[in-house]
Amino acid sequence: ILYIVVPCYNEEEVLPITIPEFVKQLENLISQSLVSDKSKILFVNDGSKDSSLDICNNYADKDQRIRVISKENGGVSSARNLGLDNAKGEWVTFVDADDWLAEGALAKCIPYMEKYEIIRFSTLDIFADGHTHRRPVRYAKDWNDAFRQVVGHRTMIGVAGTLYRRSLLEESNIRFDTEITYGEDWWVLAQAMFHAHSVKTVTELYGYIYNRSNETSCSNTISSAKLIQSLIITKRIGELVGKGYERELKRTRCYRVGFMVKMCGCGETDKIMAANQERIPRITLWDILTAKVHFSLRCRLLRLWIGYLAWRK
Repeated sequence: ILYIVVPCYNEEEVLPITIPEFVKQLENLISQSLVSDKSKILFVNDGSKDSSLDICNNYADKDQRIRVISKENGGVSSARNLGLDNAKGEWVTFVDADDWLAEGALAKCIPYMEKYEIIRFSTLDIFADGHTHRRPVRYAKDWNDAFRQVVGHRTMIGVAGTLYRRSLLEESNIRFDTEITYGEDWWVLAQAMFHAHSVKTVTELYGYIYNRSNETSCSNTISSAKLIQSLIITKRIGELVGKGYERELKRTRCYRVGFMVKMCGCGETDKIMAANQERIPRITLWDILTAKVHFSLRCRLLRLWIGYLAWRK
């Protein structure tokens, strides 16, 4: 029924903890669906320099449901793509090697597998000191509602906590962009949602456990270069959807540029955006004044705009 694709790079410290959790998921899924031969965990070793490959192979030797593929280091996107190329199940999901899935999460998705092409559930963040934070996927009444939320940055926009019907990804030729390291999963999600006809959001299921204690992960080390990449993805999504999503795209542009202002300051943001103006979407004063955003974000963007006018003079 399902392939769990797990990219792996230098994860020897967490694998002995996370692999048993993945196995529990398969056992729970199999007991509910009775199709053990089609459910597998696919580890893609992305050129690890530690003992990650040995750890994965040791588990694979003991459990035929675990498969290991090894490649030269090329980044998480290339690892996920190789996982997709080797996945054979009806469904596929992506889990980072230092994260895991809550008990029974996949089995709870079984009732929706026949009817839907994409199934999304909520995320639980766990921090180094033990405290947790819930990030619910926003409820969507239908495909249009769910897609507009993704375009408008009003729900979780990564691949975490999402099951994809594999045929949807294959027929639409959807893969991760290996040139993008921040926002690449948003781009995959947006494309999949765009081509899908049915999406189910299971808000009450906090099925993806996100390990926030790893401070070296991509999402925990934000830079201006990564923020530019997220704006490039914003532009791509605008080109993908065409007309009819102006309100959602306007909000997303404001959100992304506002994040850059918060991280880099108005002056530096202005310089960065000017240097990349051919690659990223423009943000206008009309966007700032009319986008459905928080008052604090609007003020931050207005300061950027006023500074831009002063610089031009």
